[in-house]
Amino acid sequence: MTRYFWGGVVIIFIFFSSCTSQKQLIYLQDVDTLKAPEVSKQRTPDYKIQKSDILYIRIMSIDPDINQVYNPNMSQNQQNLFNNDQSFYIYGYSVNDSGYVTVPFIGDVKVAGLTVEEARNAIQVQTNKVLKHATVDVKLVSFKYSVLGEVNKPGTYANFNNQLTVLEAISRAGDITDYGNRKRVLVLRPGETKSTVYRIDLTNSKFLTSDAFFLLPNDIVYVEPIKSKPFRINIPIFSLLLSSVSTLILVLSFIK
Repeated sequence: MTRYFWGGVVIIFIFFSSCTSQKQLIYLQDVDTLKAPEVSKQRTPDYKIQKSDILYIRIMSIDPDINQVYNPNMSQNQQNLFNNDQSFYIYGYSVNDSGYVTVPFIGDVKVAGLTVEEARNAIQVQTNKVLKHATVDVKLVSFKYSVLGEVNKPGTYANFNNQLTVLEAISRAGDITDYGNRKRVLVLRPGETKSTVYRIDLTNSKFLTSDAFFLLPNDIVYVEPIKSKPFRINIPIFSLLLSSVSTLILVLSFIK
């Protein structure tokens, strides 16, 4: 009888150890205590263009001949531009190691260290020296980020927007798994000379004002596993072993 009692205790222990509490899965657990202004404190950071970034540059004019020179087969190029990563490289303008982009018939323009809007203004000034009544449009098309660790769809993603939050990034990666530790999420931000690491707790509203709340191009989000993950993964093995032992004990009890 004692054997069965302890066997039952072990089974109950394994069952509850394999469960993830609801509290572990909830984001922003203190959201009810938030005040409205606190949520909007953090603003989108101004990303500075770096070497090897790829820009989409379009020069538009009321003169169709000029449009044809600077934007040949524009409709086809626009369609191809967002098809795949290779199209970014083919139809975009890469920032060289010196921080310049070379625009045909306009020349080299220094854009590294500038925001996208500042780069547009710089190219516009250079364009005005060559063309009249032309308008420049610039977009960053190399906004990529990676989500690793305990998410359902880890990988590298492209963002076609001027801003992206860490919650949006995790959502696109299929959300955090039951094995993910929502209190220990790392954001690695590569820089020109050094990388910065942020640790955020998604269960606490303080991360809304963190510098890592809005992601920048090339950021890496890593979700750490909970400490009990190895044990939970091996629960089927433990259960099978326990079942085998229980069966053996039952057989031996009948033999006696």
